[in-house]
Amino acid sequence: MNPLVCVSAGQRFSFMDEAQHFSVQKGFIDMKGKIKSKKQKSPLKLGYQIVIGVLTLFAALMAAAGFLSGYIHPTGHEWVSFLGLILLPVLAVNMVLLGLCCVVRSHWGWVSLGALVLNIPFLLSLFQVRLWGCSAVDEGIPVKMITYNVNNFHTHGRSQLTEITGWISDERPDIVCLQECPLSAGFTLDSLQHYLQQFPYACSTYPASEGSSLVVLSRFPIVLSEAILYPGSGNKSLKASLVMGEDTVSLYSNHLQTTSVNNVKPRLYQAKAQGDAHEGKEAAFQMAFQMKQNAGLRARQADFMRQLMEGDDKSPHLVCGDFNDTPASYTYHQMKGKLTDGFRDCGSGFGFTFRELRRLFRIDYIFYSSHFRGYCYESPNLPYSDHNPVVWTGCLK
Repeated sequence: MNPLVCVSAGQRFSFMDEAQHFSVQKGFIDMKGKIKSKKQKSPLKLGYQIVIGVLTLFAALMAAAGFLSGYIHPTGHEWVSFLGLILLPVLAVNMVLLGLCCVVRSHWGWVSLGALVLNIPFLLSLFQVRLWGCSAVDEGIPVKMITYNVNNFHTHGRSQLTEITGWISDERPDIVCLQECPLSAGFTLDSLQHYLQQFPYACSTYPASEGSSLVVLSRFPIVLSEAILYPGSGNKSLKASLVMGEDTVSLYSNHLQTTSVNNVKPRLYQAKAQGDAHEGKEAAFQMAFQMKQNAGLRARQADFMRQLMEGDDKSPHLVCGDFNDTPASYTYHQMKGKLTDGFRDCGSGFGFTFRELRRLFRIDYIFYSSHFRGYCYESPNLPYSDHNPVVWTGCLK
């Protein structure tokens, strides 16, 4: 055999015959083949990674759209508002996928993590953890305030007037804002004050509007009140000017456009009981259509209230009521503006206020301007209405 000369990078010489050269080359090829085989993935594992990637990307896009729903006007973009309504379960799916990606060591986990980080403000508007309880008010003018949608004092087929007014009296608040209060010629504001005699001052939207009214009861003098009615809607707001010390506080109590879910639910339940799939499908489409229309109405009401409050931004503000929308919504962001969300400021736990739909939704709020300081924010779990009340304790600095 003829020897071959191999020159290395360092200009060293070695001699080997053709058989040795072939053996070395063959070994090199074999080694490359082994390395290549380690990098190949089985079809099952590759398919699994593709499924994880598709699910993760889809859930993350849904979460991003839910985040954007708070900044896009629903008129003409109603589908975005629907994603805001289901944002909490969407984020729960992202959290599960993040855990799964960590277990299988998939890089798709970063996508789920990004979706969760993007929605941290929304999560903080629903969940708060505090290691200490409510502190006592130690400055300024103490204020304890309640907002409560009382469902016409009629829930579970019976009157809840005595129970609700008794609970309010026990709480000893300074201000009470009621939504869906059934004032009429037979049950006037004076009739309500008979149950709540500790409030010398009161105002309402009745008789400017028919149907359920808004009521403000106060220990502080009410020097001015104004009913705010919305065209094409039975919902309304109420502005009251309260004297607190040397300041006049602008209080805005609101009951914004309803979702109309309660109006369609009996039809859905009846279709389910009768096993009528066609009727159930039509009822579901009716609910979706009404929710679509009402999302636009509610957003326009919030736009009007935002303009009204910005025109009066020099005085201290308290804004409360049943907004019929979640913290992911355009309505929430418009109503809040630069105000402080009391739950994020001094609340604790899971802040749901709507007692139906599996108790997942926070739709009742108390906001306030920087003139106030919050000490405690609670939403007692009471069975007297389809809403829980919201109780805020703070002070006018």
